[in-house]
Amino acid sequence: MAKQMHWDNPFEYHFDRGLYFHEVAPGLCCGTQPRNPAELEQLAKGHGINVIVNLQQDKDMQYWGVDFEANQRSCGELGLQLIRKPAVDFDPHSLRKTLPTAVKEVALAMQDGKRVYVHCTAGLGRAPAVCIAWLHWYGPYLSLHEAYDHLTSIRPCGPKKDAIRGATFDILDDRHFDQFFGLPEDAWAFLNQDDKRRLQQRLYDHWH
Repeated sequence: MAKQMHWDNPFEYHFDRGLYFHEVAPGLCCGTQPRNPAELEQLAKGHGINVIVNLQQDKDMQYWGVDFEANQRSCGELGLQLIRKPAVDFDPHSLRKTLPTAVKEVALAMQDGKRVYVHCTAGLGRAPAVCIAWLHWYGPYLSLHEAYDHLTSIRPCGPKKDAIRGATFDILDDRHFDQFFGLPEDAWAFLNQDDKRRLQQRLYDHWH
């Protein structure tokens, strides 16, 4: 994909080069922001996307001159479900707080047979973190490190593992948010099948 899009360095974002995305699991795509209605049409009609999960803040789109209202109208016209779960860019604590509800939306859509496109701005931090968390919480990976390696082998990027571990802690551990910071580096980086079922049930019951 990087060669096809002429992205010589996949760790750099080039607004002028258009969409750059990867299918990281069947029905789950991770990529850059759709810049305009034409790119949303490309996702819907060319790639069968049904649901867009947007992790950007308003200021992210404003910085790049993206007309969100036009994109929102286009989603309606194309029959795309648009879900916003804003997280502050380069802020692992904000990402940690956003992950549970964002991943829940991805899971609900995929369980309904939808094809989901998750994006932030560059698709290198927030969006891949959501996709990795889905792979770990709902997908085949018991180990966070294996889920991380799977996604980054497909889409070169560097999302914050600690944000995902922290979100896992927040869902499954009843201690205070700050108690996570004193735990070992590998704490909450492995889930057995019972853990996964309990996490999914807690997300369904308590995170909105």
